[in-house]
Amino acid sequence: MFFLCFLAIFLSSVSPRTALLPCERLSGASAKNADRLDSKLRKVLGTQVDLISRDKVEKAMSTRGVESSRACDDKCLVELGQALGADRVVTQTLSFQRKEQVKGGVWVWIVHQIDVKTQKLSGHFEKAWVHSAPSWWDIIVRNQAKKLATFDPQKRLTLDNCQEARPTEGPVDIPGMVYVPAGEFIMGSELGELDEEPRHIVYLDAYYIDKYEVTNQDYEHCIEAKKCGRQWVSARAFLGPRQPAVAVGWDNAVAYCRFVDKHLPTEAEWEKAARGTDERRFPWGDEWRPDWVNIHQADDGFEFTAPVGSFPENVSPYGAYDMAGNAWEWTWDWASDDYYQKSPRNNPKGPSSGVRRIMRGGSWNYDVPFFVSTHNRSPGRPWIHKKYVGFRCARVVPEQ
Repeated sequence: MFFLCFLAIFLSSVSPRTALLPCERLSGASAKNADRLDSKLRKVLGTQVDLISRDKVEKAMSTRGVESSRACDDKCLVELGQALGADRVVTQTLSFQRKEQVKGGVWVWIVHQIDVKTQKLSGHFEKAWVHSAPSWWDIIVRNQAKKLATFDPQKRLTLDNCQEARPTEGPVDIPGMVYVPAGEFIMGSELGELDEEPRHIVYLDAYYIDKYEVTNQDYEHCIEAKKCGRQWVSARAFLGPRQPAVAVGWDNAVAYCRFVDKHLPTEAEWEKAARGTDERRFPWGDEWRPDWVNIHQADDGFEFTAPVGSFPENVSPYGAYDMAGNAWEWTWDWASDDYYQKSPRNNPKGPSSGVRRIMRGGSWNYDVPFFVSTHNRSPGRPWIHKKYVGFRCARVVPEQ
């Protein structure tokens, strides 16, 4: 009896035998970076699972005529895993999405794991990041290795009885605003940088948010009333009456919202309004549609900002326009890399102090999907007045 108990405990603690295929490079990623990422993952993952040697994996791939993981579908991966005596097979690709207008870009690492016995997906993880510091790559690798080793679909965070996000009439009609009902949504993402993790459930009271970004003609009223400072831009290309008011610092964005009896939305209010309750990547859904958003491209008809609402498909589940592209939007929250790890469940308002404020939504001068996603966070110095930063306002539900 003792032996059987010991054997059961031993078998339950055996690490899954895992075949990790070499990292494939795509879209501008260098072989050096792909190999560096592969080496880091092998080193870390090997401490958590029974990792089959790279030589054996490559020999099995060669024997079966598999030149790369991209040429091998899930059925092929299962067969490869069976030949290797593996419990799991992991593929990985690294791509580099370059921004045209400035030096730099975004790395996108996709890791795909198949359970050989069940022949089903056992974790599909994407990660995008900007930083090139080796320490940042080390942190990302550790996180992804942990997910691969411990993934359990039964424990994945989900919403129960989730209310579908759709245009909804509020208790009162406020011109130029859309209503966001009270309820929960999942905030954050595993797809972006580390400050977007973990995914967590947030409850928000009902509120309204501007249907469009605040325009130049709207902001001019605040200037005339001497409640807001002038924009730091003189180029006519940015000053059309229906274009978003840009080159406005955070303080003036707050001042304008107060001037119209509203408030600058919290980061949580902004994200729920943009993505609804189904964790969509973009306001319109999960599919990337560059023709539906004002970004840095030659064929969208706009060199800089566009009049608000110019892209009718770029609308959120609740009916708010341009929450991707056109202009970054200030939110109330101070920036913090670890705030999501400790933020309150109900009506979070961000850290109590900080140096930078969070901007959301991306702008006309970016061309990479990552920057205009609904979950991407960008810290901005509150005193900056950039031609790609604007804002919109929110409002609590008026008392009846």
